[in-house]
Amino acid sequence: MQGREHGQQVVLDLLRSAEAQGRGGILLVEGEPGMGKTSLLTEANEMAAGMGFSLATGTAEELGQILPMAPLLTALDQVPAESRPDVPDQRMWLAQRLRSRLERRAAAGPVLLTLDDLHWADPTTLLLLRAMPRQLSSYPLVWIMARSNTDHRNDAGRLFALLESEGATRLELFPLDADAVTDVLTELLGTTPAEDLLVLAAGAGGNPFLLVELVAGLRDEGALDLSAAGARPTSARLPHRIQAVVKHRLDGLAPPVRHFLEIAAVLGRSFSPGDAAEMLGESPALVWPCVEEALSAGVLMTTSEEIVFRHELVWQCVLEGLPGPMRQALHRQAGEMLLDRGGSVVPAAAHLMKGARYGDTRALAGLDEAVAEVFPSSPQTAAELAVRALELTDRSDPGRFARTVVATEACAAAGRLDQATELVRSALTHRLPVSAAAQLHSALSMILYVSGQVAEARDEAAAALRESLLPGGLRDDAELAMLHALAGLHDNQKAGELATTILENHELRGDALIVGAMVVLSVIRWDQARLSEALELCREAVRRAGIGSAEARRIHPGLALASMLADVRHIDEARTAVRAAAEEVEALGHIAWAGGPAILSSRLDLATGRVEDAVAQAEAGLEITEALGTHLFTSVANCVLGTVALRRGDLRTAESLAEQGHAHLAHYGVTYRQARCVVLRAQVAEARCDTRAAMERLTGIVDELPRHRGVLVGDPTIAAWLVRVALAADDPGRADAVVEAAESIARANPDFPAVEAAAAHARGLLDGEPDALERAVKEHVDPWARASATEDLGKMLAAGGDRCQAVLSLERAIADYEDSDAQRDAARVRRRLRRLGVRHRHWASAERPVTGWASLTETERSVSELVAQGLTNQQTADQMFLSVHTVAFHLRQVFRKLGISSRVDLTRIALRQEE
Repeated sequence: MQGREHGQQVVLDLLRSAEAQGRGGILLVEGEPGMGKTSLLTEANEMAAGMGFSLATGTAEELGQILPMAPLLTALDQVPAESRPDVPDQRMWLAQRLRSRLERRAAAGPVLLTLDDLHWADPTTLLLLRAMPRQLSSYPLVWIMARSNTDHRNDAGRLFALLESEGATRLELFPLDADAVTDVLTELLGTTPAEDLLVLAAGAGGNPFLLVELVAGLRDEGALDLSAAGARPTSARLPHRIQAVVKHRLDGLAPPVRHFLEIAAVLGRSFSPGDAAEMLGESPALVWPCVEEALSAGVLMTTSEEIVFRHELVWQCVLEGLPGPMRQALHRQAGEMLLDRGGSVVPAAAHLMKGARYGDTRALAGLDEAVAEVFPSSPQTAAELAVRALELTDRSDPGRFARTVVATEACAAAGRLDQATELVRSALTHRLPVSAAAQLHSALSMILYVSGQVAEARDEAAAALRESLLPGGLRDDAELAMLHALAGLHDNQKAGELATTILENHELRGDALIVGAMVVLSVIRWDQARLSEALELCREAVRRAGIGSAEARRIHPGLALASMLADVRHIDEARTAVRAAAEEVEALGHIAWAGGPAILSSRLDLATGRVEDAVAQAEAGLEITEALGTHLFTSVANCVLGTVALRRGDLRTAESLAEQGHAHLAHYGVTYRQARCVVLRAQVAEARCDTRAAMERLTGIVDELPRHRGVLVGDPTIAAWLVRVALAADDPGRADAVVEAAESIARANPDFPAVEAAAAHARGLLDGEPDALERAVKEHVDPWARASATEDLGKMLAAGGDRCQAVLSLERAIADYEDSDAQRDAARVRRRLRRLGVRHRHWASAERPVTGWASLTETERSVSELVAQGLTNQQTADQMFLSVHTVAFHLRQVFRKLGISSRVDLTRIALRQEE
């Protein structure tokens, strides 16, 4: 730790803060290999232990990347073998267990969690480290993470950058300066170094590890003179690179020991002596002398269960010193050894990836098994294994096609859509059986559809369907892909014809295709504003999927049903549908759809005026979709966030989010999403007083209303707003068209008050009818929609000379707008009131203050009270029927408003409110 006093002080300050204030923190340690990162983490553990902290320590390893979450599992004493076989998505289940265990420990007292060598961490570990520190930020939990900044992989670097942007402290360990090098040499040698040794040591570049190895190498070679005049080297042959030091040290070992170390290095930096003995064809007893000598030489050290190369670079040098063909053969031997033992094939796969030869049948079979085993818990790892297996498969191998399909599915599930597309396109360049080619075309169609390339998806589905003699299952896949593509292209006629044909011949089709046809047809009926018929079809699709195959459930008709129910403001039934869909997505491990439930919940929260919850759910859903690279629901989340930004007056953000949403239009909900993105962009233009530009954007929507009336159903305020803009743009014809369409929808759907309110609102604006606007005010369920109608009524009453009633209406509009966190709209109404001679202060009693307990929303107070009772975030979420992401968001808002940073402070404040 010479020369690392600053780092020690940073660690000490962080620990003291957690101890005194109950506030956690994050320290990010980085540097090139050998800079003392591990030593600093060890020192931190010693400090924390002396202060009464609970300790958790984990380390990532290169071969450990094949085991998802290994560093965190080790740190928190969790065993992967305890995973539940009845849960398809082991990754999500294990992540929840890890978070809950860590939260319980932190709730009991301060915790220090150190994680070393994260440049080797698997993607799942990095994803959890992106989310967990923020979710548990209110606990006295100190995170210290370390990585090498010379590793060519950038995933850990991106994680560090994101955490730093959110307030984490970054500590880079730089090379030691000349004074520190002198101190290290003095400590190692027990005497002052002479000038010539300092010159030689300067070749280590200030790297503590290389410096130590240099001294150790000098000692092993007997090349040090420790006379009273100072330590000096006795040979000019000392190396400038650690490889030469390691080679020299290994040359000092007996040949059997060197051989043992070379074999052991193939197994990994840490290894079982039994594994090394088996690789050598010996018993553990016979290799003990080799182990003993290596331990004495300082090359190895022991843990409670394994033997470890003392220094990472020593291990790397030993391994890289083996000729490439020999290293490959030894990896294959290690893989076969582990396969022969039975049980999990994942440890063997790590070696088979590096040691298998092209066309190696047994190794490929092992990789196939590993892919199947790891897929539910880590699609990213499965993709790596599957792609490697495909690379090693001869083109004449009968299993090549099956491996191509598996690799494609794994890459798609992992969000590596470009690679999945490339795999399929590459396979299609070769001669394939007709059925095989059709299967690949169908798979490519679905990949393109998920990535938003719906026109290309349609073409690929058409290519699959050109073969008239496809087996039933393959034809179902191709027709399902075509259904998705046609619906995504908004080609209602062709999609409807295909869906109708499928349902008319349902006895010949699989249940997945039938469910898909029902969902697509229900969406078409919704677009035609045949609401009852659409809901009946979608509910039947949900019922069939519930009793059908896994493939049928993967259509997720419940999400389509929830979206429709959200449109017509059947909020309670919609929330039930979302919860059921979320459980189904999790049970099936269908990761590509994992963000859907949270994002649809954000729509429901926005519709009921729970703006903070809407933002939290939308952001939680986006985190999932961005992490996975799938964008089925990205546009919906962006539109929710954009609408909130618009209502708050942040026009630049609203416009940006609308444009981002338009770039991610996919899935058969594209009609509503596309219209909502266009409307949002037009609303921004109108807010900037550019009515002409707003109308130009809306022309296509209005002119298409005779064929696509469903766009008026998705938001009860769209019809009225379109009328308002058309009138302002001096376009009464289009205003008439909107009202006619809205009233037609209401007449055809008398059981839906939301559409009747929308029609009354639009008619009241067009004809200047206060009675119609009053009806809209009474019937609107959405608080923002009610505020909008109330504002329009107040404006109309003021124009008619009824100042008293106008003021009352505008006051009510302000209250509803404020409840919906719509500061910009509330400000507009205040301006109207000022014109009527009423001064309505921004800090009126009806408004919440910005800070303090009184500033908390009802939901924030409920969260605060439960947390103050000692509940964890997960327990609070369960009590309030919220997601843990939403609870974490509310806590961040509470801490900000109360000016606190820990649960201890929150408990104290909450208890004071009860006095």
